[in-house]
Amino acid sequence: MLLDIHSHILPNVDDGAKSLEAALELLKLMQQQGITNVIATPHFYPHDDTIEAFKERIYNSYNLLCESKDKLPNIILGCELFYFNGISKSEFIREFTIGGSNYLLLEPNPYMLSKKLMDEILYLKNELHIIPIIAHIERYHTCKGYKTFLKFVKENKILTQVNSASFFDKSYNRIIKKLFKEKIITFIATDTHSMRRPPMMDVALLEIEKRFGSNEKRRIISNLEILYNNITAEAMNNEINHTEYL
Repeated sequence: MLLDIHSHILPNVDDGAKSLEAALELLKLMQQQGITNVIATPHFYPHDDTIEAFKERIYNSYNLLCESKDKLPNIILGCELFYFNGISKSEFIREFTIGGSNYLLLEPNPYMLSKKLMDEILYLKNELHIIPIIAHIERYHTCKGYKTFLKFVKENKILTQVNSASFFDKSYNRIIKKLFKEKIITFIATDTHSMRRPPMMDVALLEIEKRFGSNEKRRIISNLEILYNNITAEAMNNEINHTEYL
């Protein structure tokens, strides 16, 4: 079992796959890389879209893709939610969780790595029991407040995700090394959008093993397995696996 927690495979809903054919091509490539389950996480920008229009668009696209994919990887519907002030008090916040679970893929605003953001993340986690996963945490390394944000993430055991393609971009080498050293990375994911931004899960796992050792590779894979079990159990209202992420 190998889970991809961040992808833009739903056709014609955001800047990801532009057609059903393009989406199926991405799924075939994912399957070749050993990915068995994919969370579709279309962007939601709260200032540019409405929940009603977003839900109609993604459900139509999701149903079309599921009807067409045959034996390709299983698709779980989620969202990449862009942070906005007051997110933790939004009455619609659970509309954006992954597969009806308590997990939420959250994209921080790079200009708002502030105490307000951190307070809202803690409110989501501790008061609403919604578990944020910070999307592509490596991307914000040049942003104001990043060091403080990383300290907050580590101290509060906030889950994080790094893009597989970032392992092959020299501009991220130093920060990825730091994130592994500090045990801040929980998951990797493809964040695939198209064949120009393809899934690179298999080569990224090999690169982790090469740079950081086989134990780190196993840790990442184990965390993905735990997450998948938790998501599916919560969706079925079963008792979840309370094993902590490694």
